[in-house]
Amino acid sequence: MLAVLVVAACTYGPPEERATVEQVVRIGDSDRALVLVRHDVVRQPTGLSAFPDGGRWRFDARASIQYLVEARTRGIRMLARQDAPLPLWESFDVHVVGVEGDTVAWLRLTGCPRGGECHGDLQRSLAYRLSLSGGAMPVEAVPPDARLPPQRLGRRIDEADYVRFTTRGDTVAARFTEGEEPEPLVRVEPDGSLVRISR
Repeated sequence: MLAVLVVAACTYGPPEERATVEQVVRIGDSDRALVLVRHDVVRQPTGLSAFPDGGRWRFDARASIQYLVEARTRGIRMLARQDAPLPLWESFDVHVVGVEGDTVAWLRLTGCPRGGECHGDLQRSLAYRLSLSGGAMPVEAVPPDARLPPQRLGRRIDEADYVRFTTRGDTVAARFTEGEEPEPLVRVEPDGSLVRISR
C-alpha cells in the first residue's frame, strides 16, 4: 500500500518545450555561421518527485538541430536534426568539433544510457558528418585532423570582410565593424526553430 502511495505521489507537470543556442561556428571568412540549437521537451517534477531539492526533470524528447545562418541577409536554413538515442539520453550533448572549408562539419554526440548515471567510463559518443548543403550521416569517427577555425576578435591583415558572431543563449548576433555592438540576427523559439529578428 505504501509503495502505491509513493508512486502515485511521484508526478510530473505538463510537457514544456525549451530551446537554446548551444554553439555558433563561423564558416571560413564568409558571413555564414553554423548554429547548433538544443531542443528538449521536459516535465518538471511535482509532489514527492520534487522533494527535497526540486527533484529531477523528466525528458520526453531531446535533440540537436543544426542551422546555417547568413548574417547580412539573415537567411536561415535547417541542415539536420539528431534526436537523442537511448544510449546517449542522459546528459545528451552535441558539438561541432571540426570544419572542412565551407562544405563539411564534424559533430560529436555524447551522453549515457537512459535511466542511469553519467560520468567517466559510462559516457558514450557518436560521430556525424554534416554537409553544409544539408543532411548529416553517422560515421565511424571524427577525422583526427578535424579542427575548429580559430576565433579572433580583431581584423586580420588580409581580411576583407569583417564579421564576428556571438550568442546570448536564445539569440545569435553579429558585429560587422570592430568595436561596435553586436546586431541581433536570429532568435530561437521554444520549438527549436530559428526566426529572423527584424532590423
